[in-house]
Amino acid sequence: MPESPLFQTALKSSVFDRIRQLTISETYIEFDDHDLISKLPTRFSKEEIGAFRFGVEWIRGYSFAIGRIYCIDVRNNQNKIIKLRLKSIYGIRRKQLTDKYINIVNALYENIFNDISRQYLALFDNQVDFELEGMQFSQRGVILNTKSDLVDWEQIGTGKHKTYFTIYPKADPSAYRAFEYLHHWNAGIVYSVLHQILKNKGLLN
Repeated sequence: MPESPLFQTALKSSVFDRIRQLTISETYIEFDDHDLISKLPTRFSKEEIGAFRFGVEWIRGYSFAIGRIYCIDVRNNQNKIIKLRLKSIYGIRRKQLTDKYINIVNALYENIFNDISRQYLALFDNQVDFELEGMQFSQRGVILNTKSDLVDWEQIGTGKHKTYFTIYPKADPSAYRAFEYLHHWNAGIVYSVLHQILKNKGLLN
């Protein structure tokens, strides 16, 4: 029997676009992202999915924002990307699209990316060092980037904001690293893994 999708919804990137089907299951994501209806939808299996990012871009008018674009990108291990876009101009469909955007992001976390976070946490629990989006995780602490020294877990500070979060050494908060959910791949996973490790160590502020 065919697999029953866990999450399925119809998308229109704008009022002028045709309806396109999105399916997110526990084993794949599939989206009709081709110009021709006759072409098969793009499908990524869970095993080949490597990263995602999400956020809202503002559409600017002459002196103020006139709309917003809800953006969700999912990338596989061959650097192919499924791009989901929902556009609202002058507030048209804003509530509907906001709810749909949140539901899609939640479905991606629940079916795909929470498991990826758990895989990294399992590595840490087994005392295996790893790299995640350019940041090195070890039993002693983290190295924020190629120019920073190791920061012990007890000395790590974090700041959570609506569109990004920061990681910094408490001794020098200006030496922070920022992850933007919209622009940086896997910012949500980095936050989840870091937050859970700090929580397990009893180090959350």
